[in-house]
Amino acid sequence: MQLALFGLGKMGMQIAKRLHKNGFEVLAWNRSPEPRQAFVEFGGKAFETEKEVIDALTDSPRVFWIMLPNDVVEEFIFADHGLQQYLREGDIVIDGGNSFYKDSVRRANTLREKGIHYFDSGTSGGVWGEKNGFALMVGGPANIWPTVEPIFKTLSSGSNYGLVGDSGAGHFVKMVHNGIEYGMMEAIAEGYSVMHASPFKVDLPQVTKIYQEGSVVRSWLIDLMANIFANEDIENTTGLVRATGEGEWTINAGKELGVDVRVIEASLQVRRESEQPENQDQFRNKILALLRKQFGGHAVNKK
Repeated sequence: MQLALFGLGKMGMQIAKRLHKNGFEVLAWNRSPEPRQAFVEFGGKAFETEKEVIDALTDSPRVFWIMLPNDVVEEFIFADHGLQQYLREGDIVIDGGNSFYKDSVRRANTLREKGIHYFDSGTSGGVWGEKNGFALMVGGPANIWPTVEPIFKTLSSGSNYGLVGDSGAGHFVKMVHNGIEYGMMEAIAEGYSVMHASPFKVDLPQVTKIYQEGSVVRSWLIDLMANIFANEDIENTTGLVRATGEGEWTINAGKELGVDVRVIEASLQVRRESEQPENQDQFRNKILALLRKQFGGHAVNKK
């Protein structure tokens, strides 16, 4: 099966590699040349311009996977010089980034009028997805799903993927996933901070090992705590914790739906407060920053 993939960032490159290793013909594009070259060296095909990618597509229907930041997806598709000028009836467009779900609904409706099928895929797995498989939450037309399901099955670990609803549902579920992530990470960071500040001189790596098996709080995030204690310089990490938008979107959606989301809201507030230098030496915020680095490859600042 063949598809065009636009965007070879941290996640896009992993998607391209996992598909390529599993027999898909991935025709990739990236604005900067270094990722293109890296994919070619991996054995894939990469092109300098979007049009070159599109001209190389021979399968029908044509499948276009967009793996770009939310703030550029709109222009990439709908600008006069964007992807829309090349699309034709029956084409399939997949947005695998973290777009706002209401934007995905609108984009799907616009393209549907032209006979183009639009899927929004919430894609989770961070820098471990290529090896372990991604979790994929997909929204879009059920009648077209069988055509694209092999892509999602290959990218997943086998069963952690699915069509969760109509257009917009995939990005909605992924938005909530990230909101939950905010709360879980905050609770872990706060708990470890309490132990760190206690008079008992708790061996935190030892506690983490205990938590990892048989404990109610055992999780991948706890596993990542073990990586932090083994490999990271916590003391010299600056506790600046970025927020990329999905947490705030979840809070706003909760309010629109009349749902109390106070834990997620408080977690977002912590991240905002971490922008103040006086809060960046807090053990809690250092742990949060390093957890984001562990699962998503997000940069951390050092003292």
